[in-house]
Amino acid sequence: MAHAPIVLVVEDEPSVQTTLCATLTLMGFKTCHADTVDSALKILGTEHIDAVSLDIRLPDPEGLQQTGLSLLAFLRATAEYAHVPVLIFTGIPLSPEDEELVRRHDAHVFYKPQPYAVLIEHLNRFLRGTPTPHRPPSGNRPRNTKRV
Repeated sequence: MAHAPIVLVVEDEPSVQTTLCATLTLMGFKTCHADTVDSALKILGTEHIDAVSLDIRLPDPEGLQQTGLSLLAFLRATAEYAHVPVLIFTGIPLSPEDEELVRRHDAHVFYKPQPYAVLIEHLNRFLRGTPTPHRPPSGNRPRNTKRV
């Protein structure tokens, strides 16, 4: 039997973290969860991770300006995680600079309150190596999936 893919859910909002992890588990994934960049780094240092769901705004108790985007840059600069699928799951619109960073780091943006089924569909495609079609953005960006 093949192992269940392990998804690291980096999300500081407890209700989103809990429901996303529960939904992923019901759909056959294993999950690890973190609510800060530091806790995500600890998990990445000890666990094998197949994909990451990543919020942009995260608590930064040490004041090191650590965000979901800084974690994305770290993942892409680390050989072990350079090609791991990363789904940005955020409720805030990205600036043009942030969109460029996400594009350069080959991540995919989903705006809350995107249904979890859409994230799971994309996770399954990425983990099987099936390309995901580019969806052009529509007028109401925070409610749409956008590949940047």
